[in-house]
Amino acid sequence: MTDSREILINESVVCAICYAYKVDSYSPTYLTRGDKIFAIDVEKDISISSNETIDMKLQYSDTNYTAAQWAAGNMKVEAQYRAFSGAASMAVETTEESKYHTVRVDAIGMCTKNCLTSRGSFRTHPQDFVTEDFKVAVRELTVEELENKVGVFYAIKLQLGGMVKRSFVMEATEEDNETKVTSELQAAFGKECLGGSFSAAGSFETGRRSSNKNAKVRREWRAQGGDIDLWFKVGIDNGEKSVLSSAMEIAREWAKTINTTNVYPFDFELRPLWELIAEFDEKKAGEYRTYLEAKWNNEGSRHLPTMYLPTKLRVEQLADASKTFLLNTCRAHKTAMVEEAATAQSYLDSVMYLVDRKCYKRWRKAAESGKEEATEIRDIVSRDQDITVEELVEQLENRSDHRFAQSQRYLGLWGNDSKDSNRIENLNKTFLDKLIKRLNMDLTSQVSVEEWHVDLEECEKQVSEAVEWFDENICCMQTRERQKNIVKAIGQVKSIQESLSGFLQRLQSEVEKEE
Repeated sequence: MTDSREILINESVVCAICYAYKVDSYSPTYLTRGDKIFAIDVEKDISISSNETIDMKLQYSDTNYTAAQWAAGNMKVEAQYRAFSGAASMAVETTEESKYHTVRVDAIGMCTKNCLTSRGSFRTHPQDFVTEDFKVAVRELTVEELENKVGVFYAIKLQLGGMVKRSFVMEATEEDNETKVTSELQAAFGKECLGGSFSAAGSFETGRRSSNKNAKVRREWRAQGGDIDLWFKVGIDNGEKSVLSSAMEIAREWAKTINTTNVYPFDFELRPLWELIAEFDEKKAGEYRTYLEAKWNNEGSRHLPTMYLPTKLRVEQLADASKTFLLNTCRAHKTAMVEEAATAQSYLDSVMYLVDRKCYKRWRKAAESGKEEATEIRDIVSRDQDITVEELVEQLENRSDHRFAQSQRYLGLWGNDSKDSNRIENLNKTFLDKLIKRLNMDLTSQVSVEEWHVDLEECEKQVSEAVEWFDENICCMQTRERQKNIVKAIGQVKSIQESLSGFLQRLQSEVEKEE
C-alpha cells in the first residue's frame, strides 16, 4: 500500500487540489486540469488518506437520466449537469443531431490509491488561499478567456489513482431498458463490459447494435493512470491461454503499476468557480455564471430526440387478420400438397408405375416437401415469439429461390421425368411468394405508422412555434395590420381546432372500442 507521505514528495500530485478544472470530453473523468488558483501548505491544509481499492461498475443512462446528470451528481454539482452535456454526450453521431432516443452504458474501472480533502480554513474560507495571479486573471480576462485559460470548477475533494472507461452510446427502441441493454453488452464484452478488443491507435469507433442492425452505436475508450497498455490484453485470443483473461485480473495487474509518477485525480467533489470569484469580485462572478450557464444550456439542448427507433415488427405482433391469412394459406397449401402426393402415389401403385416411375417419385417427393414446408411455416407463425417479420421474409425469400431452381429441371427424355415435379415446385414457390407479399404489406404499414407519428409531432412543433412568434412580434405590428392579422389568425386557429377536435373524438372512440 502506498505511503501517504510518499505522495507529498510529488508536488504535481498533491497539488491537484490547488487547480481549477475545465470540462474535457477526452478524459474519463470529463475534467482536465486548468490553471493553479490556490497556494497552500500541504502539511496542514489538506488531508491525505490511504484507501487502496479496485472498483468495477456499469452506469446506465437514458433520456430520463442522462450521463451528464450522472457525472454532475457524482461530483456534487447536480445543478450544473448541463456543463457535461457535451463531454458525456448521449448522441451517437457527435457531429450530427439524431432524432432517435439513445441509451448509454459506461463500463468503469477505478483503482484508488489515496484520497485528498481540503481541511481547516482552506475548506471553510478557500478565498483566503487564492493566488495573486488568479485575482489578476479574474480582473483582466474576459469570461471566455477565464473558461479557456483558468477553468470552471474547483475541487474540495478528490481521489488519486487511475480510471478506465468504455462507453457505449446506442440508438434505442421503446422496448429497451437497463436490463436488456446491459445483457446485450455483457454477452459481447463480458460481465464488466471491458472485454473484447481495444485499439491502441484509436479510442472512438462506430457500428451497429448486435440486437438491431438498424440501430447505430458509438463506442469510446478512455484511460488515465498506470500502465494503460495492460487493458489492450483484455479478450485477446491468440490461440494461447492468456494469464490476464478477465477485466478484474487486468485491473489487479494495472493497480500494481500505478504510482506517484503516473497517478491521476478522479472522483471529484466540485464547486463552481464563480462561487470562489464572488468572494472578492461579485460583478465578475455574476457575469461568469451567466456566460457559462447560457453556454451549457445551449449545449444541453443539442441532442433532443423526438422519437424512438422503430421497433422491429415481430410475427407475433401482427394483426389478427394478417395471422389468419398466413395460417389459412399454409393450411390450404398443405391440403393441396397432401392431395398431390396421394395422386402421385396412386400412379406408383398402378401399372403406370412401370412407365414413368421416376416422374411419379419426383412428383410425390416435391409434394411431400411442400406439405412439410407449409407445416414448418405454420408453426413459426403460431409459436415463434421472437422471430421478426423481416427475418421471416428473408427465410421465405431463400426458400422461394430454392423452389424456383427446383422448378427449372429438365430430366429424362424431353424432360418427362421432371414435368410434374416442376409443376409442384412452381406451386410451392407461388405459395411462398403469396406469404412474402402479405408480410411486406405489414412492414410497409408499420413504416407508415411511424411516419404518421412524426407528422403529428411536427404539427405540434409548428403550432408551438407560431404561438412563440406571435408573442414576440405582436407588439411590432402596426395597429391596422395587427387587427387584420389577428382576425385572420383567429379563423385559422378555429379551423385547426375543429379539425383536431373531430380527430380527437375519432381516436377516443377507437380506444373505447378496444376496451
